[in-house]
Amino acid sequence: MASYYANLTTMVQHAWSQALVWLLVAAYATYWAFTIIYNLTLHPLAHFPGPFLCRISNLPQCYYEAILNGQFMPEIDKYHEKYGPVVRINPNEVHIKDSSMYHAVYKNPAFTKDPGSYALGVSQGMAFTISIDQHKEKRKTLNPCFSKLCISNMEDTLYDEYDKVFSKIKEYERKGEQVPIAELLYCYTADIISSHFLGKNLDLIAAPNFIERSAEMQSFTKGIWMAVHFSFIRYILVATPRWMLAYLSGTFVDVIWFVERAAQAAIKTFDLDKALQKKAYEETIFDRMLSENARREEKGRKVRPLHFRELADEGTGILNAGTEPSAIMLCYATYFFSRFPHVQKPLLEELASVERQNGRLPLRKLEALPYLTGFIKESLRYMPLIPGRLPRVVPKGGLYVPAVNKTIPEGCVVGLSQLHISFDPEVFPSPYEFRPERWFAESGKDLDHWVLAFSKGRTDCIGKTLAYAEMYLVLANLFTSFDMTLAPGSREGMEWDDRVVAHSKQNLRILVKSRTA
Repeated sequence: MASYYANLTTMVQHAWSQALVWLLVAAYATYWAFTIIYNLTLHPLAHFPGPFLCRISNLPQCYYEAILNGQFMPEIDKYHEKYGPVVRINPNEVHIKDSSMYHAVYKNPAFTKDPGSYALGVSQGMAFTISIDQHKEKRKTLNPCFSKLCISNMEDTLYDEYDKVFSKIKEYERKGEQVPIAELLYCYTADIISSHFLGKNLDLIAAPNFIERSAEMQSFTKGIWMAVHFSFIRYILVATPRWMLAYLSGTFVDVIWFVERAAQAAIKTFDLDKALQKKAYEETIFDRMLSENARREEKGRKVRPLHFRELADEGTGILNAGTEPSAIMLCYATYFFSRFPHVQKPLLEELASVERQNGRLPLRKLEALPYLTGFIKESLRYMPLIPGRLPRVVPKGGLYVPAVNKTIPEGCVVGLSQLHISFDPEVFPSPYEFRPERWFAESGKDLDHWVLAFSKGRTDCIGKTLAYAEMYLVLANLFTSFDMTLAPGSREGMEWDDRVVAHSKQNLRILVKSRTA
């Protein structure tokens, strides 16, 4: 009898377990069924066209961005071909392929950053700040460090670091080997940011293993789409001890540790009286943040002491934003100089007219050269630094799109891609021709409205003046010093993936021969 009841109890428990499993499956299926029905019929974007899977879930976007590592843009192009200028790419987001709408979105501060794409929970830095007021406060603090005056006073630093690059290139020339120009440019931009804005030089260029060290600076955006689509990865990243991260990815953590040590040293040695005596161009971003916080306290404003984590997050953000994008721009401009030989003669003739001072081409004179300026702007157009969309939340009142006679409701997400605008024939006639001349004279001034590499509005790139200075100085000296040819396979290698910024599939290699005076 006891055995019978035991068996009966087991059977009942098993039945209940099965019933509970099926109940959970049914509940999950019901939830998804109602979600799909809602997204297709009742969602504010239900009347916007798009692929069926995009209208009901984020799975296509996740697959192309996170699994295939930045291949969503080609798919979006296909969507537009089929569905028109406004297409639904996930349940709560539409993508617009209409250049006339760009400034209405990105120059209007009411269109805030989409938290799902920016507020990743891994940083308190300005780049990840969603709140307009908080971003404005942080931007106001750091603006003096990136002013035109400060960057002008950095000219010697820019040249000192370039001289190291020059020496490395000469070494490869003597050996008759391909120059790893991409790695050198990554090291150059990282050393500029670390030495001037963080107060301690990474000194990557001088490292014997500079090629491996440059990989540290290319690792920040490597897994960006995984972090965007899988929140648990972000939480694990934040919670995992540094020593374990170092075991898993030593190069990435080496950079994090470098910035954290610099932030801790800045807090430990900070002296307000000494800080107030510094000129703006002498301050690191840590000096600036700490002194500004102290000034606010002296004025009676309620402030709290800055934790080193806030300084480290901002420092890491500035190091990343000032290294990868600038290096990528320099790489593609170098590539275009060799790929499009018709620009070489007029560019070199113009550069030959510049009188050197102490053996150097003065930055202010380079910035006044029309052909060099046109070449730089055309390079930024031909390979947009951020080719894909930058998602923004539609504010109250919605966004009316005349092309489809529809209004995108408030609270939904909208984005446009710089790549589409760069090759829009209505904006840039003959867009697939590389023509620096298009930026000359009056027509060029009109096109300046469409220089989008650094975004637009209040949240545009804080370091754009520095980026331009690096491009003028490095490219002018590189082009006048060396006759360059692309290494075999470079054209295929410079095809790109969208990792928020455009990443070439391979690092650029060139062959050089010193120009005779």
